[in-house]
Amino acid sequence: MRKKLKNIGLILVFLSSLAYVSCHKDEIFSDEEQLAARETGSKNIICNGKRVLRFNSLAELQQAHLQLYQQYENGNQEEQVLVDYETANNFYSLRKKAEDMDDGIIPDDPTFDETKFTLDPILETLLNQDGMIIIGDRLYIWDSGCLIQSIPFSCSNYENLLAFFNASKTNSTSVMHSIFINNNMQNVNTCDDANYDLETISENRGKVGPGKVEVKSKNGCGYEVVINSNFVKCTEEWNFYKISYQSIKPLDAGLPLNIFYLSSAFGDLDGLEFSPTGDDGSFYPISLTFQDQNYGYVVPFSTHFFIRIPVAETNIFNVSLLSSIELLQGNSCSSFDAVDIDNSCPFTIIAIKDNASSSQATWIFSIPQTEDCPIGEGKVLWNFGDGTSETAGPSITHTYTMPCKMTYLTVTATVNGMMCGVTGKVLTKGNIPYGNPCMRENYKFPTYKGHANGKKYKLVSQLKRTFIGKSKVINKYKHGIMGYKTIKSIGAIYNPAANNSGCLELNITSILGPKITNGKKRNRQKALSVMNLHINAENPYKINFSHSNGFTHALTADDLYCSQ
Repeated sequence: MRKKLKNIGLILVFLSSLAYVSCHKDEIFSDEEQLAARETGSKNIICNGKRVLRFNSLAELQQAHLQLYQQYENGNQEEQVLVDYETANNFYSLRKKAEDMDDGIIPDDPTFDETKFTLDPILETLLNQDGMIIIGDRLYIWDSGCLIQSIPFSCSNYENLLAFFNASKTNSTSVMHSIFINNNMQNVNTCDDANYDLETISENRGKVGPGKVEVKSKNGCGYEVVINSNFVKCTEEWNFYKISYQSIKPLDAGLPLNIFYLSSAFGDLDGLEFSPTGDDGSFYPISLTFQDQNYGYVVPFSTHFFIRIPVAETNIFNVSLLSSIELLQGNSCSSFDAVDIDNSCPFTIIAIKDNASSSQATWIFSIPQTEDCPIGEGKVLWNFGDGTSETAGPSITHTYTMPCKMTYLTVTATVNGMMCGVTGKVLTKGNIPYGNPCMRENYKFPTYKGHANGKKYKLVSQLKRTFIGKSKVINKYKHGIMGYKTIKSIGAIYNPAANNSGCLELNITSILGPKITNGKKRNRQKALSVMNLHINAENPYKINFSHSNGFTHALTADDLYCSQ
């Protein structure tokens, strides 16, 4: 009898707790409660009233994606398969939020666009309403561009990551920078890491594609940075350097989020002092505590800054910049560059962009010197990396003729006479952008949405480079009414010629032809190409969407500009 009463009591406690949670959806759960849930193997974590799916590893997420993908394909891509998954996991997904908004169940939010997170319907079902997911001990927010963001998992950090996302909507880079460096945030370049291309992995029956992971990359999306270390002054005690950068970026890109890192082969950074202005008396030591495994210690500046290093220090220091634009807006793009400071020979090549266009780009290269620390005999043999060279002084201007695909050159300077105890000292400057700044390998068209026949419609298109340098084109037409939905691409797409000597213009219909579907479900079109395709900002293709009820619209690249 006592055992029965005890069981009844436990059942009542369980039911009352369920009622409490369901009636208190905004209840804030402590970090300790979330950690306890993780330790018990719970797959469904609640943070501040919002559920997040948790996977112990990326491999576990890949497997879950594969299983749901196979069910979805075997079910003729019916939406009900995804609904059943959400119901079984008591989970409010990104897909469900978009559906509820389309059906008027929740208020419309003009700023909400699920395609900024992903165009993959399976991942759309695994991400929660804010586009988040837990992998291991980190909380991620996805992006259909190239960069996803992560933060150590806790419910307080859920709010921090959400604040980062909200700041990205208005390009509030100062807020984003503060959240990033103060909360151990990191990002993953999914365009260069096969492990995060979940849709392709599932299409390959769970096999991760070949190729190494690139952790220091460029993304073919019109944004390039070149970092400079300018030797500005030397005294008996200190060498002074100004760290700055040049960029080529799309006209509408807004301010970038810049994260600077510092590392040393010997790991000793204690003697360095920093300044935001370089003025006398403005230098101070900084406690470098957050270390990224790929880049080094975060330096808490967002634009240019100054470093002074004791003259007696003969170490080589590496300063790197990971700069990103359009974060969490569907066209996220990063550019990375690094420069070595050899304090025993503090001279480096400085690269200053003069102009860039589809046909040519002009750069000014120089080797800064000071009165107290001159270089050689003033003559320098410059090699510009494009097959041309010239003997001149310590500063020179060079104009490049642009090829099609963006590549990167190394400029060298051989100094005549003695410098740093060496005759004919050779300095190098790598990662000089060399390519047509109007061409893009990665681009997401602006989502077009509206109402027709009592239902919302949504039109989406994206060109994306895969991690092995090939391309995929995705078009999506979502309109929940019966009838024929047609997608037809029109115009030119480009492929670099042999040796990158120019751009070959192709008709996009040779990549993917029209696709027609019948019924209520979305028309989703995808083509994989072995070519490295580019969209041209000066002559972009467009996509026509039409419905048998008479609706028609051409999706155009309205926000695609050449970079300057």
